[in-house]
Amino acid sequence: MPDLSPRHLMVGPLAAALVLGLAACSTASQGGTSRSSGATSAPSGTPATQPQTSNPPPATTSGGGFDASHAAQVLGPSVGLIIATGGGSRGGTAEGSGFAFSAQSGTSYMLTNNHVISGANRVQVVMPDGRHFVGSVQGADQLNDVAVLKVNDNLPVAQFADSTRLQVGQPVVAIGSPLGSQGFGSVTSGVISALHRTLTGVGGGPSTSSENLADVLQTDAPINQGNSGGPLGDSNGRVVGMNTASSANATGIGFAIPSAILQRVAQSLVQGKTPGHAYVGICTQSVEDALASGQDVNGYGVVVQKTLSGTPAEKAGIQGGDVIEKVDATDLNNGQTLGGVLQLHNPGDTIKMNALRGGNSVSFSVTLGDKPASGASGC
Repeated sequence: MPDLSPRHLMVGPLAAALVLGLAACSTASQGGTSRSSGATSAPSGTPATQPQTSNPPPATTSGGGFDASHAAQVLGPSVGLIIATGGGSRGGTAEGSGFAFSAQSGTSYMLTNNHVISGANRVQVVMPDGRHFVGSVQGADQLNDVAVLKVNDNLPVAQFADSTRLQVGQPVVAIGSPLGSQGFGSVTSGVISALHRTLTGVGGGPSTSSENLADVLQTDAPINQGNSGGPLGDSNGRVVGMNTASSANATGIGFAIPSAILQRVAQSLVQGKTPGHAYVGICTQSVEDALASGQDVNGYGVVVQKTLSGTPAEKAGIQGGDVIEKVDATDLNNGQTLGGVLQLHNPGDTIKMNALRGGNSVSFSVTLGDKPASGASGC
């Protein structure tokens, strides 16, 4: 498992306590930051923007040449600095990034990472035009490391692109606030270096909690301390992901939550609902890991190690030793993860799984459950 370095800057006694973390909130010692505390300047007159409800356009490639400056000019005005002041055992002040995705009638909603604001008793937002606000947490989803903030003003909003149509090698920009207020609105560029990565046991901030992120984008665009919660954008300045983690064991490896997942989760959080987490109830191993351990495996996809009692998988007839090759029309090949497919579904959805069992093809109709808060315990 990669060592996932916290992308928030720690200044003071909390710094040494974090070994594993998520990408990008910056922290100063308790007692203040260089920004003012939340008086609101006059509204800018930004036109109200409805939440994006139609299917987003595909993420643009570099067919006409990549202009990072253009992408930054389009996306940058929607990206703010998040200042989260902790209470209780948290202590200190964490600084990360966030971006507005909806604004209407004097109310805006921003996306950031859950680990940026987790445990905070006060959250402030500073925008590039100098406006600053005391925001409120509309909702948070720890399992997907996503949070939505509510701000009482019309903010410039970012538009989403369809992350399911991203291509490896496609150029992107990462925007955020590395080094907190010193790096406000910083832009880095790179490419999508891999799709469908899985991160396990990652945590952020002074919290002892951890998350397993089933399907993330990998990029070599530098994701530095302060970038957590900021957008990863395509050449047209549309959001393809949210910067979340970087690897301390390698150079040029950072991770972002895909926009398709962000949109599904954000829609529920804005409505005050708890997002569902599609759940099958199996313990799995990749074919590659199974082969490396000496197992003889036919086919491709994921190997079912065991089926948990009372779960949708058991009810559907899935057994240990089955090799799941396809979910609906999606082959679990070339890096496509089972978790990545499931994250696009809601509990209650019915999916079809195709698998190999002892060399024979079998199929299952699985009605997805809702993942327990503790995750897939028993694996």
